[in-house]
Amino acid sequence: MPTKRDSNAIDEIDRRILSILAHDPRTPYSNISTQLAEEGIEMSSEGVRRRVTALLDITTTFHLLRPDGQDWEIFVITVQVAHESGAKEAVFEAMSEMSFWFVGSGFGTIDLYAIATVDSNREIDDLVNRVRSLEQVTAAEYMIETDRSVNVERYLQIAEE
Repeated sequence: MPTKRDSNAIDEIDRRILSILAHDPRTPYSNISTQLAEEGIEMSSEGVRRRVTALLDITTTFHLLRPDGQDWEIFVITVQVAHESGAKEAVFEAMSEMSFWFVGSGFGTIDLYAIATVDSNREIDDLVNRVRSLEQVTAAEYMIETDRSVNVERYLQIAEE
């Protein structure tokens, strides 16, 4: 009897399916099944549908437009916070309430980073000033994205054959 997989764990087959969908989110399950078969993975269209349904429960869908040719800008800010108890969490919470559509926390040479889609340099200035005015912020650097290169296979850590 097959064992039930951890609902949050993804395997190589899930990664392959996500890669196919990343290139064309409207790919029919039957075509995904065919592409998997070409890679030596036998799975019916129904099996693919069940996998995709489970993946939708643990992933976010966000189709990022390229910044070139748009009438808005992608703005990224990186933040360092004071080394005091609760500082990072307080800044994270405050930035989450601002107009950023992504706020990330980690460790390394920066503590937090955030991304916003903005219409003007004034909006960038306002966001930078709001972040820098937070008491626990010790440094904030920013950039406006002008181009990007995306490789979904690297993100999904798909094993090379």
